[in-house]
Amino acid sequence: MKSLLHDLQKKQLVWTAANLDQHKERIATGYKQLDDALNGGFPQSGLVHISSVMGCGELRLVIPAIVARQQENRLYAFIAPPHLLNAEFLMAEGIKLENVLFIQAKTTEQVLWSAEQCAKSGACSAVFIWQSKLQQIQAKKLELAALKGECLSFFFADTKQQTDNLPVSLSLSMKRQHNQVEICVNKQKVGWPIPAFSVKVPFKARLGSPMRHQTRAEQSCNVIAFNAKN
Repeated sequence: MKSLLHDLQKKQLVWTAANLDQHKERIATGYKQLDDALNGGFPQSGLVHISSVMGCGELRLVIPAIVARQQENRLYAFIAPPHLLNAEFLMAEGIKLENVLFIQAKTTEQVLWSAEQCAKSGACSAVFIWQSKLQQIQAKKLELAALKGECLSFFFADTKQQTDNLPVSLSLSMKRQHNQVEICVNKQKVGWPIPAFSVKVPFKARLGSPMRHQTRAEQSCNVIAFNAKN
Protein backbone atom coordinates (compact mmCIF):
# COMPACT_ATOMS: atom_id res chain seq x y z
CA MET A 1 0.00 0.00 0.00
CA LYS A 2 2.84 2.38 0.87
CA SER A 3 4.52 1.62 -2.45
CA LEU A 4 1.31 2.39 -4.37
CA LEU A 5 0.83 5.65 -2.45
CA HIS A 6 4.44 6.63 -3.13
CA ASP A 7 3.99 6.04 -6.88
CA LEU A 8 0.80 8.13 -6.92
CA GLN A 9 2.57 10.97 -5.10
CA LYS A 10 5.42 10.94 -7.62
CA LYS A 11 2.88 11.27 -10.43
CA GLN A 12 1.22 14.21 -8.64
CA LEU A 13 -2.01 12.24 -8.28
CA VAL A 14 -2.21 12.66 -4.50
CA TRP A 15 -2.34 15.97 -2.67
CA THR A 16 -1.76 16.36 1.07
CA ALA A 17 -3.65 19.42 2.24
CA ALA A 18 -1.28 20.06 5.13
CA ASN A 19 1.77 20.33 2.87
CA LEU A 20 1.68 22.88 0.06
CA ASP A 21 5.42 22.41 -0.52
CA GLN A 22 5.08 18.85 -1.77
CA HIS A 23 5.22 20.05 -5.41
CA LYS A 24 7.77 22.87 -5.34
CA GLU A 25 8.54 22.85 -9.04
CA ARG A 26 6.14 25.23 -10.72
CA ILE A 27 6.22 27.33 -13.90
CA ALA A 28 5.77 31.04 -13.24
CA THR A 29 2.88 32.41 -15.28
CA GLY A 30 4.28 35.92 -15.56
CA TYR A 31 1.34 37.31 -13.56
CA LYS A 32 1.93 37.74 -9.82
CA GLN A 33 -1.72 37.43 -8.80
CA LEU A 34 -2.07 34.18 -10.71
CA ASP A 35 1.21 32.79 -9.36
CA ASP A 36 0.05 33.54 -5.80
CA ALA A 37 -3.25 31.74 -6.40
CA LEU A 38 -1.49 28.72 -7.92
CA ASN A 39 1.22 28.45 -5.26
CA GLY A 40 3.95 29.45 -7.67
CA GLY A 41 2.48 28.96 -11.12
CA PHE A 42 1.38 26.26 -13.55
CA PRO A 43 2.36 22.62 -12.89
CA GLN A 44 5.42 21.32 -14.74
CA SER A 45 3.24 18.88 -16.65
CA GLY A 46 -0.36 17.74 -16.93
CA LEU A 47 -3.64 18.90 -18.45
CA VAL A 48 -4.83 22.46 -17.76
CA HIS A 49 -8.51 23.13 -18.45
CA ILE A 50 -9.43 26.76 -19.18
CA SER A 51 -13.07 27.66 -19.75
CA SER A 52 -13.84 31.05 -21.25
CA VAL A 53 -15.55 32.86 -24.07
CA MET A 54 -13.35 32.15 -27.06
CA GLY A 55 -10.84 34.90 -27.80
CA CYS A 56 -10.98 36.66 -24.43
CA GLY A 57 -7.21 36.40 -23.92
CA GLU A 58 -6.66 32.74 -23.08
CA LEU A 59 -3.50 32.43 -25.18
CA ARG A 60 -2.06 35.68 -23.87
CA LEU A 61 -2.57 34.32 -20.37
CA VAL A 62 -0.61 31.07 -20.87
CA ILE A 63 2.07 31.94 -23.43
CA PRO A 64 4.46 33.73 -20.99
CA ALA A 65 4.71 30.51 -18.97
CA ILE A 66 5.49 28.23 -21.91
CA VAL A 67 8.05 30.70 -23.27
CA ALA A 68 9.72 30.85 -19.85
CA ARG A 69 10.16 27.05 -19.83
CA GLN A 70 11.21 26.93 -23.49
CA GLN A 71 13.20 23.76 -24.04
CA GLU A 72 15.66 23.24 -26.88
CA ASN A 73 14.13 21.53 -29.93
CA ARG A 74 10.80 20.79 -28.19
CA LEU A 75 7.67 21.77 -30.07
CA TYR A 76 4.50 23.75 -29.42
CA ALA A 77 1.60 21.80 -30.93
CA PHE A 78 -1.53 23.76 -31.90
CA ILE A 79 -4.20 21.25 -32.86
CA ALA A 80 -7.15 22.47 -34.96
CA PRO A 81 -7.35 26.00 -33.51
CA PRO A 82 -10.71 27.71 -34.19
CA HIS A 83 -8.99 30.70 -35.81
CA LEU A 84 -5.86 31.24 -37.89
CA LEU A 85 -2.74 31.63 -35.76
CA ASN A 86 -1.00 35.00 -35.97
CA ALA A 87 2.64 34.14 -36.64
CA GLU A 88 3.82 37.68 -35.91
CA PHE A 89 2.10 37.59 -32.51
CA LEU A 90 3.80 34.28 -31.65
CA MET A 91 7.20 35.64 -32.62
CA ALA A 92 6.66 38.86 -30.69
CA GLU A 93 5.89 36.73 -27.63
CA GLY A 94 9.20 34.90 -28.01
CA ILE A 95 8.10 31.70 -29.76
CA LYS A 96 10.29 30.48 -32.60
CA LEU A 97 8.19 29.51 -35.58
CA GLU A 98 10.42 26.54 -36.38
CA ASN A 99 9.21 25.08 -33.08
CA VAL A 100 5.52 25.54 -33.92
CA LEU A 101 3.63 22.43 -35.00
CA PHE A 102 0.22 23.11 -36.54
CA ILE A 103 -1.96 20.03 -36.94
CA GLN A 104 -5.07 20.12 -39.09
CA ALA A 105 -7.64 17.71 -37.67
CA LYS A 106 -11.22 17.53 -38.88
CA THR A 107 -12.90 15.40 -36.22
CA THR A 108 -12.93 15.28 -32.42
CA GLU A 109 -11.35 11.83 -32.55
CA GLN A 110 -8.45 13.15 -34.65
CA VAL A 111 -7.95 16.10 -32.31
CA LEU A 112 -7.84 13.96 -29.18
CA TRP A 113 -5.65 11.29 -30.76
CA SER A 114 -3.20 13.92 -32.00
CA ALA A 115 -3.11 15.65 -28.61
CA GLU A 116 -2.44 12.38 -26.79
CA GLN A 117 0.36 11.34 -29.17
CA CYS A 118 2.03 14.77 -29.06
CA ALA A 119 1.82 15.02 -25.28
CA LYS A 120 3.28 11.60 -24.49
CA SER A 121 5.91 11.63 -27.26
CA GLY A 122 8.39 13.74 -25.31
CA ALA A 123 8.83 15.93 -28.40
CA CYS A 124 6.40 18.65 -27.30
CA SER A 125 6.79 21.20 -24.54
CA ALA A 126 3.17 22.34 -24.81
CA VAL A 127 0.01 21.16 -26.59
CA PHE A 128 -3.10 23.29 -27.24
CA ILE A 129 -6.56 22.01 -28.14
CA TRP A 130 -9.95 23.63 -28.42
CA GLN A 131 -13.02 21.48 -27.82
CA SER A 132 -16.58 22.22 -26.74
CA LYS A 133 -16.55 19.34 -24.27
CA LEU A 134 -14.43 16.47 -22.98
CA GLN A 135 -15.60 13.23 -21.43
CA GLN A 136 -14.02 12.07 -18.17
CA ILE A 137 -12.13 9.22 -19.84
CA GLN A 138 -10.85 11.51 -22.61
CA ALA A 139 -9.53 14.04 -20.10
CA LYS A 140 -7.88 11.27 -18.08
CA LYS A 141 -6.04 9.98 -21.16
CA LEU A 142 -4.78 13.48 -21.99
CA GLU A 143 -3.71 14.06 -18.37
CA LEU A 144 -1.73 10.82 -18.20
CA ALA A 145 -0.19 11.43 -21.64
CA ALA A 146 1.00 14.89 -20.57
CA LEU A 147 2.50 13.52 -17.34
CA LYS A 148 4.28 10.74 -19.25
CA GLY A 149 5.78 13.13 -21.81
CA GLU A 150 6.49 15.87 -19.26
CA CYS A 151 4.33 18.15 -21.36
CA LEU A 152 1.94 20.93 -20.40
CA SER A 153 -1.34 20.50 -22.29
CA PHE A 154 -4.02 23.19 -22.45
CA PHE A 155 -7.66 22.39 -23.16
CA PHE A 156 -9.75 25.48 -24.00
CA ALA A 157 -13.52 25.12 -23.75
CA ASP A 158 -16.50 27.42 -24.02
CA THR A 159 -17.72 28.46 -20.56
CA LYS A 160 -21.29 27.40 -21.25
CA GLN A 161 -20.36 23.92 -22.48
CA GLN A 162 -17.82 22.32 -20.14
CA THR A 163 -18.96 22.16 -16.51
CA ASP A 164 -17.83 18.66 -15.53
CA ASN A 165 -15.34 18.11 -12.72
CA LEU A 166 -12.66 16.70 -15.00
CA PRO A 167 -9.59 14.73 -13.82
CA VAL A 168 -7.07 17.47 -14.70
CA SER A 169 -4.05 19.05 -13.01
CA LEU A 170 -5.63 22.50 -13.03
CA SER A 171 -8.99 24.01 -13.96
CA LEU A 172 -9.51 27.75 -14.47
CA SER A 173 -12.40 29.86 -15.73
CA MET A 174 -11.87 33.36 -17.06
CA LYS A 175 -13.73 36.26 -18.60
CA ARG A 176 -12.52 39.55 -19.99
CA GLN A 177 -13.28 42.88 -18.35
CA HIS A 178 -11.84 45.78 -20.36
CA ASN A 179 -8.01 45.42 -20.22
CA GLN A 180 -8.14 42.77 -17.50
CA VAL A 181 -9.36 39.21 -17.14
CA GLU A 182 -11.26 37.85 -14.16
CA ILE A 183 -10.03 34.40 -13.17
CA CYS A 184 -11.44 31.70 -10.90
CA VAL A 185 -9.37 28.70 -9.83
CA ASN A 186 -11.95 25.91 -9.91
CA LYS A 187 -9.61 23.04 -9.11
CA GLN A 188 -5.91 22.51 -8.51
CA LYS A 189 -3.81 19.65 -7.19
CA VAL A 190 -1.72 21.92 -4.98
CA GLY A 191 -4.09 24.15 -3.02
CA TRP A 192 -7.74 25.02 -2.78
CA PRO A 193 -10.21 26.56 -5.24
CA ILE A 194 -9.85 30.36 -5.37
CA PRO A 195 -12.73 32.81 -5.95
CA ALA A 196 -12.60 35.41 -8.71
CA PHE A 197 -9.67 37.82 -8.90
CA SER A 198 -8.43 40.15 -11.65
CA VAL A 199 -5.23 39.93 -13.70
CA LYS A 200 -4.07 42.67 -16.03
CA VAL A 201 -3.25 41.11 -19.41
CA PRO A 202 -1.45 43.15 -22.13
CA PHE A 203 -4.00 42.95 -24.94
CA LYS A 204 -2.25 45.61 -27.02
CA ALA A 205 -0.15 44.01 -29.76
CA ARG A 206 3.60 44.47 -29.51
CA LEU A 207 5.25 46.44 -32.29
CA GLY A 208 8.51 45.76 -34.07
CA SER A 209 8.19 42.01 -34.43
CA PRO A 210 11.41 40.36 -35.63
CA MET A 211 9.30 38.81 -38.40
CA ARG A 212 9.56 42.08 -40.31
CA HIS A 213 13.27 41.46 -40.79
CA GLN A 214 13.14 37.81 -41.82
CA THR A 215 12.70 36.05 -45.12
CA ARG A 216 9.66 34.01 -45.99
CA ALA A 217 11.64 30.81 -45.59
CA GLU A 218 12.53 31.76 -42.00
CA GLN A 219 8.92 32.56 -41.26
CA SER A 220 7.59 29.13 -42.16
CA CYS A 221 6.25 26.74 -39.54
CA ASN A 222 5.61 23.01 -39.56
CA VAL A 223 2.20 21.91 -40.80
CA ILE A 224 0.76 18.41 -40.65
CA ALA A 225 -2.53 17.61 -42.38
CA PHE A 226 -4.23 14.25 -42.40
CA ASN A 227 -7.58 12.67 -43.16
CA ALA A 228 -9.55 10.27 -41.04
CA LYS A 229 -9.20 6.64 -42.02
CA ASN A 230 -12.33 4.64 -42.62
